Amino acid sequence: MKVVIIGGGTAGISTATHLRRKDENARIVVLEKSDEFAVATCGLPYYLSGAVTELDDLKGATPEQMEKIFKIEVKLKHEVVNINRENKKLIIDGGEEESYDKLVIATGALQLRPDIPGILSDNIFTLRNLESAQRIKDYYLGTGAKKVLILGGGDIGVEAAEAMHSLGAEVTIAEAGTHILKNFDSDMTAVLQNHLRNKGIKLHLNTLVTEFREKEACLNGETLIDFDMAIIATGVKPDVKLPVTADITIGESGGITVNDRMQTNDENIYACGDNVEILNKLTGKTERLVGSGIAIKQARTAADNIAGLDSRMEAVIGTSIIPIFGMTAAMAGCSEATLKALQIDYRKIHLFQRSHASYVPGAKQMLFKLLFSPQGKILGVQGIGEDGIPERINAIAAMIKLGASLNDMINTEIPYAPPYSGAKDAINNLGSLAEELLRQQVRYVYAEDIDWTKSGNEILLIDTRNRESFLNGHIAHAINIPLAALRDNLGSIPRDKQVILYCQYGYGAYNAYWILTQRGFDNVYLLSGSMDLFIEIAANEES
Repeated sequence: MKVVIIGGGTAGISTATHLRRKDENARIVVLEKSDEFAVATCGLPYYLSGAVTELDDLKGATPEQMEKIFKIEVKLKHEVVNINRENKKLIIDGGEEESYDKLVIATGALQLRPDIPGILSDNIFTLRNLESAQRIKDYYLGTGAKKVLILGGGDIGVEAAEAMHSLGAEVTIAEAGTHILKNFDSDMTAVLQNHLRNKGIKLHLNTLVTEFREKEACLNGETLIDFDMAIIATGVKPDVKLPVTADITIGESGGITVNDRMQTNDENIYACGDNVEILNKLTGKTERLVGSGIAIKQARTAADNIAGLDSRMEAVIGTSIIPIFGMTAAMAGCSEATLKALQIDYRKIHLFQRSHASYVPGAKQMLFKLLFSPQGKILGVQGIGEDGIPERINAIAAMIKLGASLNDMINTEIPYAPPYSGAKDAINNLGSLAEELLRQQVRYVYAEDIDWTKSGNEILLIDTRNRESFLNGHIAHAINIPLAALRDNLGSIPRDKQVILYCQYGYGAYNAYWILTQRGFDNVYLLSGSMDLFIEIAANEES
C-alpha cells in the first residue's frame, strides 16, 4: 500500500510517523510544496523576541532523518496542483505524477493578506514561516525601524506585538473587531487590553487599515498614523484550493468535510489539520478549530484507519492559551459571545481568587469567568492571571470534555499545599458559586447590564470595604457600609430599591449578601467581579 501525504506540517508529519508505527510495510511519501519541513510555526514570535535564539531550534526532523528512522520519503518543493481521483494520481507542478492508494490532505491554513492599497510594500510582512521571521528581524534590526504596526489582535498579532516590544519597538495594534483575542469575551479582554496599554502597546479597536503609504497607514479611511514597518496578522483560512479542484466536499465554514474517521467524500482520501471542519461537542456544529493538539489527534485517527484499525475522532470543545507580558490568558469551551450567537441558554459568574495561600509569598490574583447551562452543565471557562491559570483551565477543560457538571467541580479533589492552592481551590469555588446561582440562593448583576442613570433613585450601590479603602477610591454614587458595621446599619438600607453590593474582589460583599438575605432583604444583588473587574471594564471603555 502506498500512502501519500500532502503537507509537511504538524498534521502531515504526525500522520506519517503514526502510520509507520501501525504499518511497517506501507510505502509512505510526504509531499511539501516549500523548502521548509517540520517547522514549529507557533514558535516564530519567540524567535522574533530572542527567547528562541536560533531558527534551527524551530526545526523538527529533517527529511534525511525521516528516511533513516521511519523509512518515510519526504519530497520538498513538490507542489500538488491537482488530484486525479479516478486514476489515483497527483499532478505535481513541474514534476512527474505521483500515484497513491490512500491520500491524506494536510495542507493546513493560509495566512490572510487583506487587499489593501500599498500592502505589497517592502516594509510590510507576514509571519508564516522561517524565512518570513528572519526577514522581519533583519529588517527591524538592519534599518533602524522603531514604529511597528500590527494588523490583527489575535494570538499571533498579540504575540508579535510583545516580541517586537521586547526588541525596543513602539508597537501599535489595529484590530477590526471590538476587542482582541476573539476566543475570549470583552469583559475579560478588558483586563488584557489595559495590561497591554500599561506596557506601552497602543490599541486601535474597531479599526480597519484602509491604505498603506510609504511611512503612513490610514485607519478607517481618515486617521493617519506613522509606522516604519508592519506585520500582517489578520488570521488564517483553510488551504482548500486543491480539494476544491478535485471536487472534495467543503463545509459551511470553509474547511474540508470529514467523517469521524477523517475520511472525505472519497473513501480513499483523508484530511486532517487546520484545513478541515470538526464537530464541536458543546454546540453540535461543525467548525474549524485550529491548533496543533487537535491536528495531532486528527492525524492519529486518519493513520489508524488507513492502517486498518477502527479509530474515531471525538468531538472537540476548543481551547487556547497565550502569554501576555507576564500574564496568562486561557480558555476552554464556548465564549459568551458564541452562546449568544447560537441562542444557547446559559448563566455566568466571575471569580477572583489567589493562586495559592496568601501567607506564602508570591500569591497572585486570578480572574475566572465560568459559563454554564441552567441544568448545571459546564459550557465554558476563561481565566487570566500571572500564576495558576494553566493548571485550572486544563482541569476544567478535561471536565468539559467529559461532560462534567457544576457538582463535579465542587467535589473534584485538588491536591492542596499552601504554595500551590487554597484549601478550597478556585475550581471548587467556581462550582459552588455557580450552583448557588442556579438554586437562586445568590443573585448577580453584571456591570454591562446596570442602568447607572438610576443610581440613587432606583438603585443603591453599597461598598462593603472599610472606610479607608472606600476613601482611596470607589465606584461613583456608592455609599460605604463596611461589612463589620452592616448589622448595626440595617435600618439605613431601603427595601424598595435594588441594592447592589460590592467590595474589591467579591468576598466581603458575598458575606454581606448572606447577612442581608438572612435578615429578610429580598432586593439584594452581588456585582459580579466586584469593583476590580468593574474598574477594568470602565478603564478599557475610556481608553
